[in-house]
Amino acid sequence: MPRLPTPPPGLPEAPSTGGTPTAVAWAGERAREAGVDVRFRCGDAFDTGLPLGQYDLVYDSGCLHHLPPHRRISHLALLEGVLKPGGHVVVNAFAAGATGSELPDAELYRNGRLDGGLACTPDELRHVFSDFTEIEIRPMEPQGPDSPLFGIPVPLTALFRRPPR
Repeated sequence: MPRLPTPPPGLPEAPSTGGTPTAVAWAGERAREAGVDVRFRCGDAFDTGLPLGQYDLVYDSGCLHHLPPHRRISHLALLEGVLKPGGHVVVNAFAAGATGSELPDAELYRNGRLDGGLACTPDELRHVFSDFTEIEIRPMEPQGPDSPLFGIPVPLTALFRRPPR
């Protein structure tokens, strides 16, 4: 199991919303082991109840690639709502050619399913986050089982900055 890195002293509380009770329980165990103060809850990622404009960083670990294409607009609105101007978003998404469905959007809707998640290319991430400044897009660096860092070989990792307004 991947371990969370030890947080720096004084790290503020970080809320987190997860999709399943199992995922939330697992994340809570990892956070407690690492001494990280995180409020986890199982719920709707689009109805977080988080205060607006309060966060310097949002970490999307696998949400975007599990959304149907028409929900990307809602996802961006959520990010823009909770991020401070100039705040950053990290996105980990299935990489095209590695995992995930690469079907065109119209075919996804005809089939009525996402086939486990949607694969993204760097250009597709740039398009989705076109109102943000791209800092970096690259494959995630795999990490060994003894690493304090999380890293598996299939996602793209991207860092974008919200405009300062």
